[in-house]
Amino acid sequence: MADLKISQLPAATTPVAGTEVLPIVQSGTTSKVAISDLTAGRSVAASDITVTTAFATTFDTNIAAAGMTMAGSSIVADGTDADISINITPKGTGAVALADAILSRPTLKDYAVEGVAIGNAGATRTFDLTAGNFFSVTIDQATTFTFSNPPGSGDFGCFVMEITNGSAFVITFPASVDWPGGTAPTLTASGVDQLVFTTRDGGTTYFGFVAGLDIKSP
Repeated sequence: MADLKISQLPAATTPVAGTEVLPIVQSGTTSKVAISDLTAGRSVAASDITVTTAFATTFDTNIAAAGMTMAGSSIVADGTDADISINITPKGTGAVALADAILSRPTLKDYAVEGVAIGNAGATRTFDLTAGNFFSVTIDQATTFTFSNPPGSGDFGCFVMEITNGSAFVITFPASVDWPGGTAPTLTASGVDQLVFTTRDGGTTYFGFVAGLDIKSP
């Protein structure tokens, strides 16, 4: 191959795969190195970094990116600006899943609790706490409720149930529900009630409370 200037070389296909080889001079010797090995184990500085791959692997290296450090288990805003925000924005309907890990010392702002609109209860209805912490349901026939997947014992779990026409038919709540005074409330035959359920022992016992009965506009 004739000698060519770099400017005369054909353009590479991008993005590169990482397996391409480049020449380098190391300790006075010309050697080859794969692109993927150029920054392995070293810090990379950039004004902005967009990760387009799935997080299938663990980031073991540090990425110093405009005031952000990703060091294995930590993401730290450590730039020189006085105020640095770290935004986590999933794509589409993607979510940020903490897998029951502890989120400590947050200050919450502009947040919501996941809600599940069930519609008619049917003869049996399971309220799955992995689906949400607010449920709306209409009683269309005698029904039996089941609660599933509460937080583990020792952690406090809570959910709200909004019931329409709660006493139009008989509701059988789980035997694990304890009510104030030991008696389930009398719900509204044609209207809306809200109940709150809490547990701290993994669902062995739920405490049931009335948030409001026959809720309506004045």
